[in-house]
Amino acid sequence: MSEGSVRDRTREFMLTVQAVRDRQGPTSNGAPRNVKKVDPVQTRKRFSEKAAQIGKDIHKTADKLAKLTKLAKSKSLFDDPAAEIAELSYVITQDVQRLNQDLEDLGAIHRLENPPNSQSNEHATSVQKSLQSHLKQTAESFAGVLQTRSENLQHQ
Repeated sequence: MSEGSVRDRTREFMLTVQAVRDRQGPTSNGAPRNVKKVDPVQTRKRFSEKAAQIGKDIHKTADKLAKLTKLAKSKSLFDDPAAEIAELSYVITQDVQRLNQDLEDLGAIHRLENPPNSQSNEHATSVQKSLQSHLKQTAESFAGVLQTRSENLQHQ
């Protein structure tokens, strides 16, 4: 398996294990489980902080993409920034992969810590979909820039 296709899902697994333990109630001997009560304020804070960081990271990736777009559109045969384009493309690819993983983690937090049919659940779903949409637009723009670069190289 290639390195790019391996995902660390440890955090998601641990969140799932905790959720199952929380739902199971007392242990088999009747003693109550050592269950931490989930503080809704802390839950919302954790979700909001994670979502805000993802939003900032998407914006930073979009800034890198703007720089890549400018470089890719240059048609100078003698001053071709191929190394810089390759490096920036690699960095953006890594950013998009990491952001996809972060969005999956955010979804796990959302599913495990928000009660269904609540206003906070609806808000969290909306935030998550918005972030996914922004990341999708960024990834599509990235693909377009790479296509532009390929076309420019073919015409030289």
